[in-house]
Amino acid sequence: MMNNKTGKIFILLLLFFLAGCSTKKKIVSDRPINDLEISEIIKNSKKSELKFQNLRNRVKVEFNDGRSTQTVSLSLRALNQEIIWISASMIVPIAKILLSNERIIFYEKFQKTYINQEIDIIMNSLGIKNPVKSFQNLLLGKSIFDINRGSWERVENPNYYVLKSSKGIQTSLFINPKTFLLDQQRIFIPMLSSLITIDYSNYKNIEDKIVPNNVLISYLRGNKIIKINLKYSQFDFPNNLTFPMEIPTDYKIKTLDEILK
Repeated sequence: MMNNKTGKIFILLLLFFLAGCSTKKKIVSDRPINDLEISEIIKNSKKSELKFQNLRNRVKVEFNDGRSTQTVSLSLRALNQEIIWISASMIVPIAKILLSNERIIFYEKFQKTYINQEIDIIMNSLGIKNPVKSFQNLLLGKSIFDINRGSWERVENPNYYVLKSSKGIQTSLFINPKTFLLDQQRIFIPMLSSLITIDYSNYKNIEDKIVPNNVLISYLRGNKIIKINLKYSQFDFPNNLTFPMEIPTDYKIKTLDEILK
């Protein structure tokens, strides 16, 4: 069970950013196959997933809270399942974030504040054992929660293979029947009566890797909706990456609890 504070932390981190198939015959169909087993859907979906060691790209982010719209440019780097590094700018650099599975480091130049805090206990309370992998999956068109684990039910749909988690946080995956790529995932958080929807579109082949070029994240709670539109460009997969993160000496330290008050 997730309390209100941990739920808010999950949303906050989400906004910061601001297996081969064992079947011999490839399954190709414009429409879902009615009798296709859930295990086969999962195997084909895993086969279609993006696989990489290092990733780097540019992201244009449009943030709309229903009252105003802001645009931010991001430089994003990732070491698969270990580190996500983001540098944000609005003409000039304004913030940096470094997320590992144990710690979040973040600083912003407007209020001259920073966070340097362990997050493993917080993530465990949310049922997230590998936060880097979860946020990496969210950004790159994979299920946030490991599709190979947990219990899934198939929901009939004329256009997609729809898998719904039967335990834990309610997750629904909308899998394209022709490509087995994820077109949408929905996460319902009962304790907050909140729904997060992530839409993926405009997939492209870059260096023999299939990546989404557009990601739309929508957060709905009551009559309030926040939308974050991500447009990717300049994908590449270098052999080596650096993740520079030096906090300025005159900045004031904050905690996640202080920010969420």
